[in-house]
Formats: sequence, structure tokens, C-alpha cells
Amino acid sequence: MNVFFAILLMVAGLFLLIKGSDLFVDLGTKIGKKFKMSEVLIGLTIVSIGTSLPELLLSLSASFNGNSDFLIGNIIGTNIFNMCCILGIICLTNPLKLLRETIRKDMNMSLISSTALFVLLMDIVDSGSSHNAVTRTDGIILLLFFLIFIYYTLYEFGEYLRNRREKKYKDDKEKQIRYKKDAKGEDNKKVFSIKDIRIILKDVFLMLLCIIAIYIGAELVVSNAVVIARVFKVSETFISIAIIAVGTSLPEISTSIAAIKKNRINIAIGNLIGSNMLNTLFVIGTSALINPIKVNTPSLVIDAAVFVLVCLVLRLFTRKKPEITAMEGFTLLSIYACYMVFVLYRH
Repeated sequence: MNVFFAILLMVAGLFLLIKGSDLFVDLGTKIGKKFKMSEVLIGLTIVSIGTSLPELLLSLSASFNGNSDFLIGNIIGTNIFNMCCILGIICLTNPLKLLRETIRKDMNMSLISSTALFVLLMDIVDSGSSHNAVTRTDGIILLLFFLIFIYYTLYEFGEYLRNRREKKYKDDKEKQIRYKKDAKGEDNKKVFSIKDIRIILKDVFLMLLCIIAIYIGAELVVSNAVVIARVFKVSETFISIAIIAVGTSLPEISTSIAAIKKNRINIAIGNLIGSNMLNTLFVIGTSALINPIKVNTPSLVIDAAVFVLVCLVLRLFTRKKPEITAMEGFTLLSIYACYMVFVLYRH
């Protein structure tokens, strides 16, 4: 009876995740386009922040409670699942043509951040301890990397807007004249009307409701998946890496599906990369700043090395061409399958 009730709650959580994420994509895209944001930037910022909230809140809770292995296992497992399974399935259904800026900045930054996490996990808490850890100093380093990522994202967005504006007014003399008048303070028009502001505020409020729905849905799915897993006697570590990680990735899955259905592939890719950056740099960095993360399970360092390997493979896929083919998507899925067999075998 308990297992049946847990299954019902997990289905209810899935419903909240899918519907909440679907509406979140629509609202985020609508607001982003109001501010003339590119689809990649929408995915990297608005959408990825919303879908990373479950990982952030669960990790902060784990940090306060001292459940460090749960925290690290969840984040690494989520990131590997995002890059191998979700991205792999997207590539199988529709081979991806990536923007040069995505390859040059986002994928390179993913590789750097995963490598930084692996190196920092090898730190020692103090000279008398045998535990690896992410210390408060390490947390500051990760947060600095995150600020650099945000800076370059906003800088490139500013360059994008400037180039777009110059091209627009260069091609159209009449608009160019009007632009010059506006620059002199003549014939100025409001960027947003009162009605526009009300619509934006309404959409922001609805986005907040969507985030709440996504979080509740993730909590229902994760908590009840743990109950089901324990009934079938699956180890706690395996639950953290596989079950919980997949559960907290459900917002990314549903958001990516919603974006693909609406033919917004760039939002899906930006969401996955942005979510991984938030998880690796911001979530772990913030958690370590609150409470140093002791790594009691040595195998988690191996999991971090697998995450570096996945980021390296993705970078190699796009070294000579700005796309990821269906065969390469199948390779990513195969890597994840082998990794899950390894995780199950060691536990």
C-alpha cells in the first residue's frame, strides 16, 4: 500500500514538473524577447536558473545537515545525466547545429569548471585528516569562476545587441535617422508602455508560481523514488547518484522537451549548459561556503573524473564542426549506460 501511494505521488510530481516547465519556457521566452534576448541567453539564464532550483535547495539542505556525500553525488550525477542522456536523446531526434559562441565559451567553460571541481575535490580538510573536501576557500574559487561565466555571458549579450542595432539602422536609412533623433532626445518614445510593464510583472509572478510547482514536483518525485528504491533494497549512495540525480534533472528534461516541441533547440542546449554551470559552480560553491564539504566516499572522486571525461568528449565532438550528430548522441548515451553499470556494480 505504501509503495502504491508513493507511485501515485511520484506521478503527481511528474505532472507538476512537465506542466510547470512547459509554462516556464513560454513565459521566459516571452519576457526574454521583450528585452530582445537571444534564445541561447534565455536558456543560459532564465530557464537554467529555474530548472536548477531543485538542486540548489536540496544541496543547501544537505549542506546544513552535513550530508556531503549526498550533495556531491547528486550534483555530479545530475550533470552527467544532463550531458549524456538529455543531450544524447536530443541529438538522436534532431542532430544539433551549435552556435560558435556556444562552443567557444560555454563548452570550454563547462570543461574548465568540471576540471576545477575534480581538482578541488582532491583537497585535504587539514593536515590531520584523510578526507578529501571542498573547503570554504574552494567554494570561493568556484563562485569566482561562476562570476566570470556570468560576466562573459552578459558581455556577449551586450555585443550581440550592439551589433544587431548597428546592422538594423545601417540597412534602413529611415530608421537610422529616427535613431539619431532619439539619441539627441528628439521624438523619444517609451521603451515599455504601462500595459507592457503590467504584462511583464504578471508573467514574472506566473514564473514564480511555475518555479514553486517545479520544486514541489521534484520533491514529490525524489522523495517517493527514494521510498520505492528502499523497498527494493537499493543502496543510499546509488540512490544519490542515480535516483535522486535523475529526479532533480526532471525539470531540465521537461523544459528541454517543451523547448524542442516549440522548435527552440537553442533554448534547450543553453538550459542544459547553464544548469550544469549553476550546479557545479554556484550550488557547490555556495554550499561549501556555508559548510565545508567533506568527501567521505572516495569513489565520488571517480565520479567527478567521469564528469570531466564527458565534458572533454563533448568538446572533442565539436572541435572541427559546430554540431553534434546522431551517432555522437548515441555515444553519449552509451557512456551513461556504462557509467550506471559501474555505479551499480560497485555498490
